[in-house]
Amino acid sequence: MKNIIYNLETKVERTLNILKNNIMKIKFIPILIILFLLQACTLEKEEFNKITPENFYKTEKDARLAIAALYYNSITKVGTWSPGLFVQSINSVQIITDISAGDMMMCSYGAQPWDFLKNQEWTESNGYATNNFFHYYNHISNARLVANQIGQMTTVSEEMKEQLQAEAMAVGGWKAAILYDLYGPVPYPTDEMLANPGSLEYPERPSNEAFVEIIESLFAKKDKLPDTDFGNNFGRMNKGIANFILMRVYMLEAARTGDANFWKKAKTSAEAIIASGAYELQDNYSDVFKKSNQKNNEIVFATPSDYSFNVNMWHSESLPNNYPSELNRGAGSWGGYKMLWSFYDTYEANDQRLSTIAASYTTDGGLLIDRAHPNDDRHGVGDGAIPVKYDTDDTQVGNFQEHDFIAYRYAEVILAMAEILNEIGESATVSAPAISQITNDNQIVTSDGGTTAFSFVNAIRARSGLQPLQGLGQSQLRDAILRERGHEMYCEGVRRADLIRYQRMTNGGGYAKFNADPNKFLFPIPVGYINEYKGNLQQNPGY
Repeated sequence: MKNIIYNLETKVERTLNILKNNIMKIKFIPILIILFLLQACTLEKEEFNKITPENFYKTEKDARLAIAALYYNSITKVGTWSPGLFVQSINSVQIITDISAGDMMMCSYGAQPWDFLKNQEWTESNGYATNNFFHYYNHISNARLVANQIGQMTTVSEEMKEQLQAEAMAVGGWKAAILYDLYGPVPYPTDEMLANPGSLEYPERPSNEAFVEIIESLFAKKDKLPDTDFGNNFGRMNKGIANFILMRVYMLEAARTGDANFWKKAKTSAEAIIASGAYELQDNYSDVFKKSNQKNNEIVFATPSDYSFNVNMWHSESLPNNYPSELNRGAGSWGGYKMLWSFYDTYEANDQRLSTIAASYTTDGGLLIDRAHPNDDRHGVGDGAIPVKYDTDDTQVGNFQEHDFIAYRYAEVILAMAEILNEIGESATVSAPAISQITNDNQIVTSDGGTTAFSFVNAIRARSGLQPLQGLGQSQLRDAILRERGHEMYCEGVRRADLIRYQRMTNGGGYAKFNADPNKFLFPIPVGYINEYKGNLQQNPGY
């Protein structure tokens, strides 16, 4: 619009010049008309392409649009085929952290960066995808700025302002929690620094204890968030998501510090989710990931699929190019993600979750591909079993399937509850789901629906057609819960954090790759940010 106005002014000026140059020749036009034209064509410039406090945040819709923008750079581009691309997505965190755990997943695309990631060979100057998420620290400030601007609005009720501010701050808390898990504390500007972005001030990294308090402060108004909504607000912050994020943070801190008070805080958060009554386990594990069952009540948080900006490319990324065409591959499949055979072999033979993992398949040409006849590392099963996870999408467009990409699930809350209760030796104030399931050999297994650690872990096992655990000591049950978490939530981004947390619990006594170098518990801060802060941002130990 600005350009249109300038062009119009230019044309008017040219017209007036022509009239002025020929005015003596056009003697029959009164001078008065010329003067009128000169006055009438004077235009004032008005800019329509800037958002300022004077023209925005005037209505509730304005505020909601600003909040929606906070989500945009976190859920877009679910595809993760290269660690260097599509890194905005929260789902990229899932696959990168599961591969970096070292014992569960790999990618068959090639040695660099994927094998380096699996083998934990990243360094300060060679991030190998570990450097992709540090930019979230800017997102925290963006969320705070939006919340502050909403606080200055005079056109909405105080109740609505509090709800909108709670959502904006919760998005910031979500990013802060992700960063704390991956990098430890990150710089956190004061309110004065945010109000004066032109001043060159570099906030230092807070302590772990201070940063956990910061995360808690960002969720201080979580009770003002809406209840769980599986309708129009699906995929936006609500009480369940806020409590889920805090539950994870408190479990991390409990293991890091040995402070039982954090286990109790985690217990409170988990119990709030269960007591809400908003969530339930689906009848079968595979039901959770079916396109026909999207927005099911086991989902705590998912990024909604939308071909215009948020696409799920799981099948294209994971399936070999000779996988049977009944799973619509659209533009083809790239044979990427694999579950390591060493991890696959930890499943019990009759575990119904194995139905979502392909250990063998028959090509359209009738060729059987299995461990004895792997065909190829990438386009076969040489590197491992294939994590199919999601079901067929008959309407898939090219590489893009229409499944929502699931980030957080109620099953994790149930297993977290088992872990928490086992660590503090308490019972819950809420009951575990009472599950009855027919096993693969037509037996019936059940869970008791009680309030003990066994009640919660056995709910997950029963849903998978497995016999309940019983008679285990604390250390044995701890190991069983870790194994159950891996089997239940493969490719959902929990394995790295689980191994770190459990190693701390066992005093470094034995969980896979993280034993070699405790400094790998945190990713390195990208060198570019260290340079930008001119010495005011300290690198993580060991880099």
